[in-house]
Amino acid sequence: MKKKRIVISGSPGSGKTTLIERLRDLKYPIFEEYSRTLIEAAIREGKNHYFQSNPQEFSEALFSGRKKQFEALEELKIDSPCVFYDRGIHDIYAYLKAINKDSKFWYDRVSEFQYDLVFLLAPWKEIYITDHQRLETFDEAKHYYSFIKYIYSESHQIIQVPEGKIESRINFIKDKLNSYE
Repeated sequence: MKKKRIVISGSPGSGKTTLIERLRDLKYPIFEEYSRTLIEAAIREGKNHYFQSNPQEFSEALFSGRKKQFEALEELKIDSPCVFYDRGIHDIYAYLKAINKDSKFWYDRVSEFQYDLVFLLAPWKEIYITDHQRLETFDEAKHYYSFIKYIYSESHQIIQVPEGKIESRINFIKDKLNSYE
């Protein structure tokens, strides 16, 4: 049986990480958010605001990591019919487009990859916080979200995850997966 690639994406500060952590707790296979790995490494090297200071270099490194994650699915020995990705390859183009650094090269590159389903989480003001990796203001998060939603909706079935308690969100995703399969 072909395993389905399911993306959880959306705005910074939308509850995405909490949702991913809960899915992991429930024993779903997860590919972690690769940009956090890059940001942590950059901070250790003294590079602050890696994406803002060098968006093309950051995006290239991010593409490499996310592509490896995408391709790694075939090698996984798991029983689950699906694997969740904490953000997908298309997010790279969305972020570049949001800061006017997009190009046909990047669009064509990310368009080669297809996920089976994409769950999107919108900005949620009541839970929004910044940290050493999430530097965007809430308004910037809304800005990025509009591009993320646009890019995925061009070529994927997207499902908007409603705000709510974590268990409600998990049940919503499970219900949608059951009806999708």
